[in-house]
Amino acid sequence: MTPQRDETRRASGFPARLKQALERAGGVAVTARAIGRSEGAVRKWLRGQSEPGVTDLRALSKLTQTRIEWLVAGCGSSRDPPDARDPAARAPLDGALLERVLAALEQRLRETSTTLSVAKHAMLTAACYDLAQESGTVDSRTITRLVELAG
Repeated sequence: MTPQRDETRRASGFPARLKQALERAGGVAVTARAIGRSEGAVRKWLRGQSEPGVTDLRALSKLTQTRIEWLVAGCGSSRDPPDARDPAARAPLDGALLERVLAALEQRLRETSTTLSVAKHAMLTAACYDLAQESGTVDSRTITRLVELAG
């Protein structure tokens, strides 16, 4: 990637969205402490030098009340509706949707020869299902991006 394209990607991609989310949370230092990461790690994410894993994305999403799908891919609204984080307000488990998520996730893991620990696999599955449930569809682009971050 050329330096100019890389700079454009950082200005409009994940680092720019992360910057917006961190401003809501009180900045880099507050965020780093809250999610158990170093300020240096968070700053690398902001510069586009590295990216958070799925566990960190879930922590960032919860802390900043920002949707993971928006953070990762810029899709949809950046924030959940007020009651979306209330477990009682969540839709019941959709078995057919979960099957589609698992099929797409397993296919992508096989294609990329990615092996994950059970804990990381569970977190990735939960994140992919939550995103699919919010959007009503299994987005292969988002699954691909989350697999890249988990690997």
